[in-house]
Amino acid sequence: MAAVLESRVAAGSLNAVWVEGIADALSAAGVRHAVLCPGGRASAMCLALDAHAGIAVELVSTDERSGAFAALGMAKATGTPVAIVTTSGSAMANVLPALIEADACDIPLVVLTCDRPRALRGAGFGQMADHLGATRAFVRAQADLDDPFDSAAAFEAARTLLNRALAAMHGVCRSDVAVLALRPLRVDEHPSPVRAAPGPVHVNVPLAGVYDATETHPVSADTVIVAREQRAFGIPAAALREAQATPASIVGRVMASVRGRRRERSIDAGLDGLIVVGPEPGVSLEAIFRFATATGFPVLADAGSGLRAGPAALAPAQAARGAPGALIVNAFDVLGGSARMADARPDLIVRFGLAPVLPLLHTYLEALADVPAIKIAPHRVAHDYLHQALDPRDVLVAPTTVELGEMARALGDAVRGHLTGAAAASATVDVSCPVAFAWRDRWASVASYGARERRACVAKLGWGEVAAAHQLFAATGFGFVHIGNSMSMRHADIGYDVRAEPQDVYVNRGVSGIDGTLSTFIGEALVRRDAGLLVLGDQAVIHDLSALASAQRVTTPACVCVVDNGGGAIFDFLPIAQSPAYGRTIRNPYRIDIAALAQGFGLTHRRVASREALRDALEASRQHAGVTIVEIAVDAFSGMEQMQLLAQALGAD
Repeated sequence: MAAVLESRVAAGSLNAVWVEGIADALSAAGVRHAVLCPGGRASAMCLALDAHAGIAVELVSTDERSGAFAALGMAKATGTPVAIVTTSGSAMANVLPALIEADACDIPLVVLTCDRPRALRGAGFGQMADHLGATRAFVRAQADLDDPFDSAAAFEAARTLLNRALAAMHGVCRSDVAVLALRPLRVDEHPSPVRAAPGPVHVNVPLAGVYDATETHPVSADTVIVAREQRAFGIPAAALREAQATPASIVGRVMASVRGRRRERSIDAGLDGLIVVGPEPGVSLEAIFRFATATGFPVLADAGSGLRAGPAALAPAQAARGAPGALIVNAFDVLGGSARMADARPDLIVRFGLAPVLPLLHTYLEALADVPAIKIAPHRVAHDYLHQALDPRDVLVAPTTVELGEMARALGDAVRGHLTGAAAASATVDVSCPVAFAWRDRWASVASYGARERRACVAKLGWGEVAAAHQLFAATGFGFVHIGNSMSMRHADIGYDVRAEPQDVYVNRGVSGIDGTLSTFIGEALVRRDAGLLVLGDQAVIHDLSALASAQRVTTPACVCVVDNGGGAIFDFLPIAQSPAYGRTIRNPYRIDIAALAQGFGLTHRRVASREALRDALEASRQHAGVTIVEIAVDAFSGMEQMQLLAQALGAD
């Protein structure tokens, strides 16, 4: 063993030993996948991660912007941290768009920026930038490591610094870990101490070398031994979870407000409760399904929430009185027509996830700003623009399935507590469930009617954007779907019906950009390895053309459906569309040959302009081991025209 170690030290490099130790620390902290964006300064780090037995390099990307979004997709799909490596200079700036999305959605990423030695900072050396300043606002923590130094103590100090940053990636920050108060100045925590939630971190790694970071530099055996010592990663013993409101205390406070508002109306018949779930719910879907089933409250679920698919999702037409299950409601079907529920004022609203997408739902919730609300969030929330009266004490932070169950039971107890034994025996409400069944039945009835009217209208439409979108979101056989932003998300919110077939849903709704959509999907496909569907627009493709190179690496069925509506069609719905210069300055149509692009990158392409052709293309894509680009040709303004017909059919104002 000693002879082997001596030979490795003699032929080795201090940089190599340093970054191998960093790779070990990443693996111990739960990093299982990595994206490499190579460069001279990043060379040693790339080689170390590629050689590490516990970390799979899923993608090598020339474009850091695309690579970072692919890493984001991998983290979404696996639920585990993903590392991305960049070289020095402007390279790391291209990571920012994905980093901003990861920060907003609490997605754990480790951005490893390989830098020049510290002595060169501010000294006029080329290919250098302020890596730390660029990312500071969008990460949970930063660790600016020292230059590699041939000392066991120096590496131990670097590992300690690195582990503190990685703890922040798992949601441990200033308010949680007393030891971080003693941190070196090189560890910078997220500027917002209330976001004690998982999220991205930035590790800056200065590495020596004239040309690249793999140049030989002797290193002592003691340093190698310490660097290669396997350490288990754990949250420091000083880490204590901040005291927060319990489910019972939240329910007690909120129900006092509910009873005060009801005044003379008895609570014996149950609660008119409503659950609203936006994208990125922040807790497991199974936990939400269980909570909705236990309370009986109707669930207004965005398509991006993922709650509209799976055997636990109860469609309105199936929701006979007292039927068990989570009643999942499409907000468009209940708020978009003459039978709308605008006058239906709940006693209580329980909110999960980011803000919902549908403007009709925004309007409805804003009119209920004074209604008592409970918010379920991955971190503390001081206020919510959709619930102006929200008490910060009524935010349940990162609850477990057990805690959500406790909240459901507490709501049930709040109803049962008003019933005497005789009253309970004759009550019109199931005392194990706090919902008022007349309230639940009303939502189910209106939603069922609205869905029938909507589907009947779409069936009569000619070929166009709305018809194509409904067909896409009804497609089966895809284990997951990524819904792009802008019009794709709006179409999904209207046309993605509740289904028994399981399907995972991914979106980038943290800051809702259309950039990086294709790259995110590629990342998801690379780690999931089952059939996937992406729906996006032509402008989103233009934003992310370099992802087509990464698409070559996908070996499982991955159908990329590009709705070619000639530019920014979402702006057709806004007042700016009436401007004489609208087409030139805002909608900005391009002439893009998607077939030629696909051919240039060796990808399968099909162009469709009818329901039948789209059906055949989707079926073929499920049989193809790799990416298929399905170009959906529609009239540029068919989205606006068919949306108007749909609104008229439902009797919307």
